[in-house]
Amino acid sequence: MDNAELRTRVGAAHLLASYTYFADSGRLDPLVDLFLPDAVFRINDDTNVGREAIAAYFRSAGESFRSVDILPGRHHLSSVYIDPNPQGGATTYACFQFVGIRGADHWGTYRDEVVEVDGAWRFARRRVTVEGFAVDSPLVAAGSRGSGG
Repeated sequence: MDNAELRTRVGAAHLLASYTYFADSGRLDPLVDLFLPDAVFRINDDTNVGREAIAAYFRSAGESFRSVDILPGRHHLSSVYIDPNPQGGATTYACFQFVGIRGADHWGTYRDEVVEVDGAWRFARRRVTVEGFAVDSPLVAAGSRGSGG
């Protein structure tokens, strides 16, 4: 592994960790800044393009989770795979689980296209696939697809 590949792998892994940290701590501005201005954030069938739309999605999701008293909660990542592209950037894959104060709430996968811009790693595209959720999850009311509890 050469230095460029190592920098890509570390930068992309730090981006994934930053996303979970900012989301779990409710820090909306730095969370949204992890995306390129024209990034695409897709969660199941809901597509959000650009930072403004992505911020609106996160605000709505936060309100939904606060309304059912599930917070605080934490994302847990596993099976993180980073595939550096020879032209720059990388694609990533990770499994996630969100655990709130009542236990596991929802789980699935992240698939990303990430790039380095001015020394900082950003999401160009993030696709979240929710594969399942607890029966009392706020995702049930949102009509999210998944196996249910």
